[in-house]
Amino acid sequence: MVYDNIVLIGFMGSGKTSVGKVLSRQLFKKFMDVDSIIEAEQKSSVREIFEKKGEKYFRTLEQKCINTLTKKTGQVIATGGGLPIYSSLSAKSLVIYIDADFDVILNRLPAKERNKRPLLENEERARALFVERIPIYKEKAHFSVDANQSVATYKHMILDYILDKRVL
Repeated sequence: MVYDNIVLIGFMGSGKTSVGKVLSRQLFKKFMDVDSIIEAEQKSSVREIFEKKGEKYFRTLEQKCINTLTKKTGQVIATGGGLPIYSSLSAKSLVIYIDADFDVILNRLPAKERNKRPLLENEERARALFVERIPIYKEKAHFSVDANQSVATYKHMILDYILDKRVL
């Protein structure tokens, strides 16, 4: 099957945005980041939206955003960590799970980036959420990539998969 878009899923801080930007350049596709789009539209950070309007409101915004994005083609889309848990994904999108260990994620994220993510405030709760979400990410993905290595390394793994399967 040939897919319209590439949708990157995985836990917050796993590297979806970083690898998405690189992939989009190499594949000559437009890069879209769901969280950034929502923040621009709402004129608020994800943290502020969670605090002022709640998680349920934010999840509604995510679903609307991914629905709008996947009506178009030729994009690499980085989702928020909860989007595949609470939202449906287009069957016309190649879904790639960016699979990074929890401790790798924490070590990669500077304090400023951690502070942007309200669900990372409590490390114990975040770790439990991480474990809970893994099976869902795996179930929804067409392909999983080990993101415990450099972006350059796992970017090549994704490109090899795309070229080998001829899915774009």
